[in-house]
Amino acid sequence: MEISKLWFFEKFIIKKFFAPKLKQKTNFFRLLAVAQRSGLGLRDALFSIKNSETSRGLIMIIQDVIDQLTQWSTFSQALENHSYFFKEEEIALVKSSETMGNLPEILEEIAVDLENSERINWKIKKALAYPIVLIVFALVAVVILLIYVIPTIVTMFPNQDQLPNLTKFMMWASGFLQKTWFLLILIVVWCIVGYRFLYKYVLVFKIFIDKLMVKLPVISGVVRTYYMYRFSKLLSQLYSAWVSPIIALKLMGNTFTNFFYKKKAIEIRENLNAWFSFAESMEWSSLFDPILVQIIHVGEDTGNITEVLKKMADFYSDMLQTKIDILMDLIQPLLMAIIAGVIGMIVGAIFLPMADLVNVIK
Repeated sequence: MEISKLWFFEKFIIKKFFAPKLKQKTNFFRLLAVAQRSGLGLRDALFSIKNSETSRGLIMIIQDVIDQLTQWSTFSQALENHSYFFKEEEIALVKSSETMGNLPEILEEIAVDLENSERINWKIKKALAYPIVLIVFALVAVVILLIYVIPTIVTMFPNQDQLPNLTKFMMWASGFLQKTWFLLILIVVWCIVGYRFLYKYVLVFKIFIDKLMVKLPVISGVVRTYYMYRFSKLLSQLYSAWVSPIIALKLMGNTFTNFFYKKKAIEIRENLNAWFSFAESMEWSSLFDPILVQIIHVGEDTGNITEVLKKMADFYSDMLQTKIDILMDLIQPLLMAIIAGVIGMIVGAIFLPMADLVNVIK
């Protein structure tokens, strides 16, 4: 009963209100690895990290892990009770390290992987910041022009039937926006919530979106490179921890969110059970880079597949950041062109009747 209460409290309180950030999770594994390398005991290291931690949610998690270790639970078992925070592959790596006795090295590996993820997330946020700010300011400008400027300008013309068609259309848009602005906000919110619901619970919709992600030009390059990086990184980590390839693929299948990559991980696992090699299972699949397949084939033949996968993970990590930059460089001019077109139409709707008025006066 005590465990269920703890689970309920953490699931709905810590996760919703005090959820630690990725940076804090990275620091947790990094500090724990350093403490373990220096010879400090696991409980003592956790006490030390807890005393220096500022995140209330992470403090609660660390305290519960300490309590479970006091009750003779293993470290991996303690982490499993917080599966909403610690990923399945992280727990599997820790569990394997407890058997092999290389916990500091595994903790260091997890910390490095989290740092890479944090770096990629920061790069994506930085790249999206400018387009988002641009869209927000453009929307504000469009709303002000439609609601306040255009109606004021049009009142200067007694005969509104002779206004240009563009101005009439903008007047209609202005009236529609003034009457239904609340409904439009509800529609936008409904679309966002509906998309998240459909993607999570409706398989057909999820397959459609995931297929677009691996087929659309430019975007597919980013998505494919991301999964090449995750595949190489996770497989190298799990191989180095002596995790069975079958279990490793199961963990990757649970980790991947894209339907097609999740399905492919399951297919490779089934092929391995049928005594096919990794390279043979991945051949002829458009989801994987042919270079990666060839490298894995060489790694299997030479017996150093772990080192090969680590190098490929570093290669795809650098390539991913480059492709994100390329994608953002393409999106920004496109957004500028769309926004310029919309504002240009509104400005034209304002100045066309004024030009006609000047001609009449002349």
